[in-house]
Amino acid sequence: MNKINVRFLILCLSFVGLSAQAAPRTVFAQLFEWPWKDIARECETYLGPAGFSAVQVSPPHEHIHWKNNPWWERYQVVSYKIESRSGNEAEFADMVRRCHRAGVDVYADAVLNHMTGFLDGIGSAGTPFTHYNYPGLYSFNDFHHCGRNGNDDIVNYHDLYEVQNCELVDLADLDTASPYVQGRMAEYLNHLLDLGVAGFRLDAAKHIPAKDLKEILGRLKRSAYVYQEVIADPEGMIKYSDYTGNGDVTAYDYPFRLGGGLKSGNLNTLFHIDQKLPASSDSIVFITNHDLERTNDYSILKFSSDDQKLYRLAQIFMLAWPYGYPQVYSGFNFASYDEGPPVDENLRTLGILNSQNQCQAPWTCEHRLPEVAAMVDFRNQTDKAFFVNNLWSNSQNQMSFNRGRIGFVAINFSNGPLSKIFQTNLPAGQYCNIVGASYNWMTHTCTQTLTVDSNGVLNGTLPPQSALVLLNRNLSSKKSSL
Repeated sequence: MNKINVRFLILCLSFVGLSAQAAPRTVFAQLFEWPWKDIARECETYLGPAGFSAVQVSPPHEHIHWKNNPWWERYQVVSYKIESRSGNEAEFADMVRRCHRAGVDVYADAVLNHMTGFLDGIGSAGTPFTHYNYPGLYSFNDFHHCGRNGNDDIVNYHDLYEVQNCELVDLADLDTASPYVQGRMAEYLNHLLDLGVAGFRLDAAKHIPAKDLKEILGRLKRSAYVYQEVIADPEGMIKYSDYTGNGDVTAYDYPFRLGGGLKSGNLNTLFHIDQKLPASSDSIVFITNHDLERTNDYSILKFSSDDQKLYRLAQIFMLAWPYGYPQVYSGFNFASYDEGPPVDENLRTLGILNSQNQCQAPWTCEHRLPEVAAMVDFRNQTDKAFFVNNLWSNSQNQMSFNRGRIGFVAINFSNGPLSKIFQTNLPAGQYCNIVGASYNWMTHTCTQTLTVDSNGVLNGTLPPQSALVLLNRNLSSKKSSL
């Protein structure tokens, strides 16, 4: 089965009297570069009510300020003070509390591999620094100085020593084997735990030996959900399995296989998307993220491009297909690779939500698309049927499958209609297409229904580039053999 928000279930059982069959929460969102105040509001008004398990927030530590405020300055650490362009520590702590009350955990993006890539400067909390000196925190001997390539930078990404001991684009590479360095990193993570954070995304984890991460995580004062950014090497130098002992890993091949399979009209790629990937219980899956949406790779689907319809259908597939712990991404429009979010005169990120709680440009808020909330509910409700049966496809761009007797999914990725007699496995009755235009995800009602007969059969037509998703909410709340 998928990951669940255990704290949410305990709260439900203890305080609001829900039955032991309350649906788990199995999908989380990445709200890239959002200010803490807006995330708190989003937890209360959307993420919580829609059934998301958690939100991944951008790195909360003090970071550099660079000209035009690029997105990547958040990933250059000046100190472990909770002071960033998203807000200060008090605002961060308030966000975590409010999200928790809404049933949404907070995962902090934690940058442990490195500090900054600049000779000197002043951070977002006013801390001065030089490349290898961060007052009160780290000095020259706390960093790797690998002695390669004339500038200590990684050149050969197939050389394990370089990848884990040299500098990633000049970023001062911390000696993560040092007990002192491990202790300072653990202090930072423990402070975030004290503020109520439930988990961590470990940025650039492949650049840190897995054994060093184990030592750092072993210093945490309490348990936390951990997932690691790992891009496995095709030659086997760095494997996903090296890191799964520390926590989950980002299944980085997943978005390439999904987007590439759809664009090439090869659904077999989707049906075997987990081949040579980590086990479902160890994997984070996603359509894109803040790094991938800035690449020009053909396989990566982009919401802000001509791929938008395909992107939305791919997201329906990801949330319906029983593999991994899905992360739904939300970003902003940008004109160049470096472009960051809009900031005010104090270099704080401008607010995203207006007085009507609507997203403002350049924020895209694709996590709010109506089919997303419906599919989060679908995944939560079908968690106990974490398998596929009655799989059908035309082997190119049309498919359908069942999730036991709880859910049915048909997706037409093609430019022509799909007419078919579908075996849904569902009990006879009237159903809503939960990704259809007439469905209201908040009330679980629709103005147009579809009929499944006593044999579980539905005779239907899908327009080009559309989906049909049916959910038996009654069965999902009962014990059954499915």
